[in-house]
Amino acid sequence: MVEKVTTGFYFTNSYIVSNDKNEAIIIDCGLNYNNAYKKIKELYDVKAILITHGHMDHIDGLQYYMDLPIYMTKETEDMIYDTYDSLYDTLERETPFSKGMLNINYVFDGDIIDLIGYKIKVIETPGHTKGGVTYLIDKDMFSGDTIFEGGSFGRYDFPTGNYKLLLESIKKLLSYPDDVIIYPGHNNTTTIGNEKKFY
Repeated sequence: MVEKVTTGFYFTNSYIVSNDKNEAIIIDCGLNYNNAYKKIKELYDVKAILITHGHMDHIDGLQYYMDLPIYMTKETEDMIYDTYDSLYDTLERETPFSKGMLNINYVFDGDIIDLIGYKIKVIETPGHTKGGVTYLIDKDMFSGDTIFEGGSFGRYDFPTGNYKLLLESIKKLLSYPDDVIIYPGHNNTTTIGNEKKFY
C-alpha cells in the first residue's frame, strides 16, 4: 500500500509504503514533519527511510528518524551537510545535520534493496541535483523531483543542478512500461504512459 503525506509550504510529498503487518518505509520526509511523524508512528512500524535527493524540503524530517537506517547516495549525503547545496540558506537556516548523526546506507544505480518484503530498485537520476535517485517497487516509481505530472520536472538552476543530466534521467525513466505509476515529489500522481505524450 502507498500513502501520500504532503507537508510544508513547498507542498512536498512523502510516501509511506507499507505491508500487511503495518511495517513501513518512508520515501522522503520534508519540512514541518512533526504532526505527520506523530500520526505515522501511531499507525506504522517504520523500518527505514529512503531519500531521493538532498534538498531541505525532502530531508528535514530525517530529524525524527535518526535511529533508523536511512538510504541515499554519497552525493546526497554531501548535500545534506551543506547549507547552500541543500537550500537551507533560502530559509535563513543552517543545515541541522552533521556527519555521524544519521545511520546512512549508500545506494548505487541498479541496487536492489530488500525491505519489509519488497524488492526496491535504485535508478540513478541526477539533474535536479547531483546524486538524485528514483526508487522502483514493482510498478510504483518514486521519482523525487526528476519528473512531475504533465510534462513538468524539477528545477535545474539550483546548486548542483544540470539540465542535460535531468533530460537524460527523464528519458531513462520514460523507458519503463506505460503502466508504471509515478509518485512525484510534488503535485499529483501520473504514469509513464501519460508522461510519454510530452516528450
